[in-house]
Amino acid sequence: MQLNGAHWHLLVNHVPIIGSLMATLVLGYGLFRRNNAIVQLSFGLFVLVSVATAITDQTGEAAEHYLASIKALDRARLHAHEEAADLANIGMYLTGGLSLLALVWQRARDWRLLPAVVLVSALVTFGLMANVGRLGGLIMHRELDSEQAVAQPAP
Repeated sequence: MQLNGAHWHLLVNHVPIIGSLMATLVLGYGLFRRNNAIVQLSFGLFVLVSVATAITDQTGEAAEHYLASIKALDRARLHAHEEAADLANIGMYLTGGLSLLALVWQRARDWRLLPAVVLVSALVTFGLMANVGRLGGLIMHRELDSEQAVAQPAP
């Protein structure tokens, strides 16, 4: 079996959602415990999730082309998903960029508020990423649409 663009997108699209949640939890734990090593670990995780976000964005284009080729494309839902993804990607790149800054630039390490700024950015970004996942699921999974689920009688 040969993997198409939609397969690749489905393989990687959960990493930015779950990864941003996990990195946020690690950062929150590190801040709560006042453990700089755990905070630094979370920064590294955010950088990795940012890279995964870029990969997911690229595979999304291939998935769109594949869906168009099989005529299974709901343009309205796809557009909503793409718009939400663009905003969430910006949030993830900002969070990853701030994290990378904290890891490599000594002056940034001295800024005590930076971990709290990254945490706020990460919380917002996770919410945006979760919404992207929800909208992406609606493209092909009609059963996720609450309006259709109510309108369809049970067998």
